[in-house]
Amino acid sequence: MELLLIAVIVVGILVYLARQRRSPRPFPPWATPLLHSPLRRRSFSPEAAAERHGLAPGNRVLEVGPGDGYLTPAAIDRIGPGGRLVCLDVQLAMLHKLRGALGSHTPALVCASGSQLPFRSRAFDLVFLSHVLGEIPDPMGALAEYARVLRPGGTLAITEGLPDPDFIRCDRLVGMARLAGFVPAERLGRALHYTQRFRIGEGAA
Repeated sequence: MELLLIAVIVVGILVYLARQRRSPRPFPPWATPLLHSPLRRRSFSPEAAAERHGLAPGNRVLEVGPGDGYLTPAAIDRIGPGGRLVCLDVQLAMLHKLRGALGSHTPALVCASGSQLPFRSRAFDLVFLSHVLGEIPDPMGALAEYARVLRPGGTLAITEGLPDPDFIRCDRLVGMARLAGFVPAERLGRALHYTQRFRIGEGAA
């Protein structure tokens, strides 16, 4: 009986992963407690993420897909009072959770698609996403938008890792980003959990 139950669970997980691959969808708000697991905090703490993403004092930063704000407070601390952080999510319910978690420390929140940004061109010094790009139905459109809103010489930082069902291999990510006009820069982490930074050229439109 136990073996049958395990088999059913495994099959269910495989079906979910296959459906997620065919039809990407955002991380559900009800599942946000998973983002704060002790294992994740040990392996990818918010402070480590802020460093890996390359945030610096005074940066104008866009965080795409912040969830309920797991990485957000460390990003705010990293850019300091002279910087500005905007958090964008396609799910209004997720932004409500973020505001509820951060209270008076909540940065600017925008509800919009990660591939259709309501910002002027060259508005940001840095854009970062953590385990999000694979959830966006039009990832190439998203990358083109990140290229548009970054200032010349700006940074795009993308973190991907297993067991995320939307995991994107680094070689595939680099190929996609090149098509959008990005130049690969530093890569941090491991093959199955990495952060890849990109630069947008000085001559970018």
